[in-house]
Amino acid sequence: MRRNTNVALVSLGLLLGTAGCDSFLTGDKLSQNPNLPTVASIQQLFIGVQAGQFAFQEGTVAMMMCEWVQACSAGNGRFVQQAGQYVFGEGSNIGANGGDWISVYAGGGLVDIKQVEADAQATGDSSWLGIAKIWEALTIGTASAMWGDIPYSEAIAGKTSPVLDQRFTILASLQTLLDQAIAELTNGSGSGPGDADLVFGGDNAKWIKAAYTLKARYYMATAEALGAPAYTAALAAAANGISDPTGAGDFSSFHTTATSERNMWAQFQTSSGFGTDLEAGRALVDFMNTQNDPRRASYFCPNADKTGGLPHYGGDDFNNAPAAGTVSLFVCQPARFGDNARIPYVSYAENELILAEANATAKVNGGGGGDDALALTHLNNARTFANRTYATPHPPAGSDSLPVLAGTGAPLFTAIMNEKWIAMFQNMESMSDYRRTCIPDITPSHNTQGFTKVPGRLFYPQNERNVNTNIPDPSEQLATNGFRNQGDLDNCTRTAP
Repeated sequence: MRRNTNVALVSLGLLLGTAGCDSFLTGDKLSQNPNLPTVASIQQLFIGVQAGQFAFQEGTVAMMMCEWVQACSAGNGRFVQQAGQYVFGEGSNIGANGGDWISVYAGGGLVDIKQVEADAQATGDSSWLGIAKIWEALTIGTASAMWGDIPYSEAIAGKTSPVLDQRFTILASLQTLLDQAIAELTNGSGSGPGDADLVFGGDNAKWIKAAYTLKARYYMATAEALGAPAYTAALAAAANGISDPTGAGDFSSFHTTATSERNMWAQFQTSSGFGTDLEAGRALVDFMNTQNDPRRASYFCPNADKTGGLPHYGGDDFNNAPAAGTVSLFVCQPARFGDNARIPYVSYAENELILAEANATAKVNGGGGGDDALALTHLNNARTFANRTYATPHPPAGSDSLPVLAGTGAPLFTAIMNEKWIAMFQNMESMSDYRRTCIPDITPSHNTQGFTKVPGRLFYPQNERNVNTNIPDPSEQLATNGFRNQGDLDNCTRTAP
């Protein structure tokens, strides 16, 4: 199905070649017409929402989280490397991410999402309404994962200082919102967005499954604090979640090779002037090398040196070469950094690994229905998906392919979370998994900022604190929950060198 995106994604044209890092993903680009709710049609608004949220999901926050879980790294001493070394504050472009904060709320964000919902409701189009509510749930859920307690209930109520809703309250509200979305989509009245839906082309059934996987994700976000009930609820939701093992049911971005419609990782890598700073994360690459992971060629660039005709990703597969391979235009443009590459935000792999984790932990925590054998089945389903999607013939050693795993107890749980670390490459949710489980077992980056552990969240932007009296000062933010979100562990044992 051909989708008309010429109007849609022009707002992603960042002109990074002539702009500094301060302009990367600044939200004001999405506050112009045609996204002005007073004059734009529902189709224009919805296109703008998708463009804005593609930018948010693939922007500087995603890059930082990739570095913090050491799936990415950086060099050259500029802001990209500083992001990985926790050099940030409330006024910086990294660690506060004011432009990304704006994109959550302003044009292309919550204000436009709510207007799409109002327009859909006014015309009785429950299909469009349900899809818009899922976008709201993804946007607000992701923002809360990155900043913790955030404005939501009063965010667009016209108040100068909207309250910060507590994170678990937000997650409960999103569960209700997703239930409403599922009901609206099941009703299915109205023609829906059709081709204006750049993700599923208006396919209600696929959106319903994505909603259930999001519900499972948000239940898991509370599991460390709430225990068995959260695992049980996550299992029930994921049982109805994304189940297409081809990946065709994944909630993924939509991009083309047109300059202004490209994948945001590609835009940053090739057009920003900072893309050559980004590198493969040594921790992830080394782990993937140990299992000859077939995803390496899509995630990273091979090193120039070879042994036995095999490319080596981020270091020698056999000789443990010290340098990580760069993810840069000067070496290659990996498939996941391709101009029209679709980045999965909510996926079959995630759903299978939620089922795996929840089964494994529910057994330990008495959640009912927990079963190591089921956990292992879902883990191997995710690995089968990786083999089917990424494995290619690789002479002379044959085809890189992940083996079927076996195991129970703690080793199984660790294997599940390590697999999810790989599967969630480029996805901000990988940071949420690390905060909850302290897996992968990474050593925090050496830094001069006093962080002994990997930071758990972002500072609120200073511009927001300047106008909102409910925003705490940075020292209070650092002291709250160990600079983590409610419900996240603060006992990861490794400390920064």
